Amino acid sequence: MSKKFCHVWMMCALILGSAHSQSKPVSYYFHPSGLPGTISEVAVHDSAESNPLPRDFVSPDADLTQMAAWALRHLSLNPRPALNYEPVFFIRPMHVPPAPEGHDPIVPGDTDCRMDWEFIYMREICGSKAGAEVQKGLRGRVLGYLGDDGLAWVPPGHYMEGEVYKGKDVGLQKVASTWATAKILLSLSETYSRTKDEQARQTARRVFLALENLAEWNSGRAYYPGGSGAWRDGKWVKPQVPTAAVEPLVRYWEATGDGEALAFARAVAEGLLADAELLPLDGARILPTGEFHGHMHSTLHGVWGVAHLGVATGDMRYVEWAKKVYDYASQFGTGTGWVSAALWDDPVRELSETCATSDMVSIASWLARAGFSDYWDHVERAFRNYLRPFQFFVTPEYEALYRELNKDQTEKQIQAGLNRMRDLQGGFWGGPAPNDRLNWIASPLQCGPYKTPYGCGGMFGCCQAEGMRGLYTVWSDVVTANKDGVFVNLSLNRDSEWAKNISSLPGHGRIDVMALKPGDYFLRPPAWAPRERVRVARDNRQVSVEWAGPALAYVRLKNVKRGESLTLVYPLLTWKQVVGLWPTKPDLKLTIYWKGNGVVDMEPKGKGLPVNFSNLAPLPALP
Repeated sequence: MSKKFCHVWMMCALILGSAHSQSKPVSYYFHPSGLPGTISEVAVHDSAESNPLPRDFVSPDADLTQMAAWALRHLSLNPRPALNYEPVFFIRPMHVPPAPEGHDPIVPGDTDCRMDWEFIYMREICGSKAGAEVQKGLRGRVLGYLGDDGLAWVPPGHYMEGEVYKGKDVGLQKVASTWATAKILLSLSETYSRTKDEQARQTARRVFLALENLAEWNSGRAYYPGGSGAWRDGKWVKPQVPTAAVEPLVRYWEATGDGEALAFARAVAEGLLADAELLPLDGARILPTGEFHGHMHSTLHGVWGVAHLGVATGDMRYVEWAKKVYDYASQFGTGTGWVSAALWDDPVRELSETCATSDMVSIASWLARAGFSDYWDHVERAFRNYLRPFQFFVTPEYEALYRELNKDQTEKQIQAGLNRMRDLQGGFWGGPAPNDRLNWIASPLQCGPYKTPYGCGGMFGCCQAEGMRGLYTVWSDVVTANKDGVFVNLSLNRDSEWAKNISSLPGHGRIDVMALKPGDYFLRPPAWAPRERVRVARDNRQVSVEWAGPALAYVRLKNVKRGESLTLVYPLLTWKQVVGLWPTKPDLKLTIYWKGNGVVDMEPKGKGLPVNFSNLAPLPALP
């Protein structure tokens, strides 16, 4: 925890600790980490009692398992068996037709390789066996890209998204995609970690060696001049800097124990830390301060692995570098999970991208695990205010707007479009506004083929998979365990092997935990919660609060028995945030009203398919 944050926290604790009313405004400097702009109108609200929950209590909070089940349904119905299980990237939810029926040239090596992971992750969350045949077909498809050299050889369409939109032919000559190769390595590693399938391990080893052989070296540092780009005939033909290979290398090492992979992951990480020196492309460099001017997702996808490596090896130098990059990137977001797809004067500065949000979630998660415990609030805010509300469903409001925008089409065409979008439910909007599924902030020129009268409206194939990865990261983080005990990091529902969590949010700051293994338990209230008002109970008996764990951010309960119930109660704070981020709209200030880690309202309102944050619709039942 930074010295500045500690100072602010002590001020909060002293002032809020003396307040006794149900809702009392406070006047002092209060600024939760990760929120840009100005904060005002802060008030503290006493929360729920620690009395036992009613027997028929049903949590009003988010159902991550149901979200994953819907996401798995999307994965099962997106790929098309007749096209060798090729999924679609180019999804335009407000258009007729909303997705191509034939070949989608952006998909090979990108959307299909990402979705291959997500079958594993979503199935782990929800436990369903649905879509097994599609999963098998998709895995066969992506493994078919591997050549004798261990690299993934694909058409170059996923490097040429802009050209595809303009109707240009991407050609048939294949390139070795390091982007796809690294993603296949991660998929094989995830498979081996769960199944110990020897063929998966052997193939992963071959892919790892291919990536290692393609790297260049400088003073013990490994780097790729073309980053995650394409290679052919001994040269880089489609650079995409920096590389995103570190995370797959780390997961391969964790899954198999291959020491060569750990050494190489360190060498590639060292190359990333030094890329301002090693790489020739100014726009893609990451400076020692964390500053970068490249594409948000392409950059953060590489930083994610360095943060993970730092935690896995205990090397805080990697963690601190990743934190600098994350904190720099945060100034281009609202703190709700919405983050710009690009920086500074890039033509898509006002667009967002779910891929980048997922990267921010992953990096924040590793920073929190490294001891920067207030970053758990960043993870929770991104889930509550981005991933949850921007999962796609065919709602009555969506259908009405779809019909309005396509009233010049036949009823048969409209029904066909709606039916296809019903198949794609459970995916994620790709580039929404902070408070609307359609991005009303971006100019029409930025929208390209995703333009609608109400703003940009797209569900890019990459964002389907990355939204699911963000969901999996959050689910994995709710409860964790290590040699010290069981840690409840987030105030969200989850049944885990260690504990069952029941959240009383959004109305009350309360989490109930049923212990499923003996040992010490660590329960974390949000970093902004005044400590004097935090209460804890064991089997419905209030006990004293002992602060422990990383940054002394957790309430520790010692020697908990299996079956014991634990209750953590904390007050909720409300505040107003005003932020302006958009260069083409310098007068636009977004006012965000918060209650704890959840947004309750934003102004100005959305214009097309606005999000009602204070009353999110419950997830529909699966068909």
